[in-house]
Amino acid sequence: FSLSLLQRCMVDSWDVWSDYKPHAARPFGNKPVWVGYDPAGDSQTSDHQGLIVLAPPQVEGGKFRILEYVQFHGLDYQEQATEVEKITKRYHVEFIGIDTSGMGNAVHQLVKLFYPAATAINYSIEVKTEIVLKTQTAMRNGRFEFDAGAVDIAQSFMSIRKHVTPSGRHATYSSGRTTKVGHADLAWAAMNAMYRAPLSDAQQHQTIVDIL
Repeated sequence: FSLSLLQRCMVDSWDVWSDYKPHAARPFGNKPVWVGYDPAGDSQTSDHQGLIVLAPPQVEGGKFRILEYVQFHGLDYQEQATEVEKITKRYHVEFIGIDTSGMGNAVHQLVKLFYPAATAINYSIEVKTEIVLKTQTAMRNGRFEFDAGAVDIAQSFMSIRKHVTPSGRHATYSSGRTTKVGHADLAWAAMNAMYRAPLSDAQQHQTIVDIL
């Protein structure tokens, strides 16, 4: 994710998102949102935890918008699940995707107690590639937005790198860990929300028709 690509996604949300009221009790009214969560594997490590609230397109060919994001540090599993639950009380949540490839399974199990449809995302090479390509495609097509002031989101995406697996047979994506961006948890959280998105505009249109 290059800086030039991410700059194309940055907007002044106060000017262009007239349907989003961040300080309201229901910031997005009754419109659906998708939630992506990237939990830390161990609350005693330097890992951060990232949560993203993503507005899916409301019309065919529309835009994905990161409405809200939160980054935590050092929360135990129950505390992480509680933060996810707070979001479900403020938004009409249509989808929750949680990375369970590590210790995130515990958070997923707790979230299912109040949101049974929460989706477990196991980070195989294929799944990582799919969600990265979905997000990159949306960005390149001018269909992905976040507030220009959210520089930590941009930094999180830029920390993700493509590399070859030890076997040399596959390419995959990963990120290092830094104090500032964790292990790109905000970017992975956003892409966990994008897990719900179909691969093509035709599939997306069919999904919208089905929901309506």
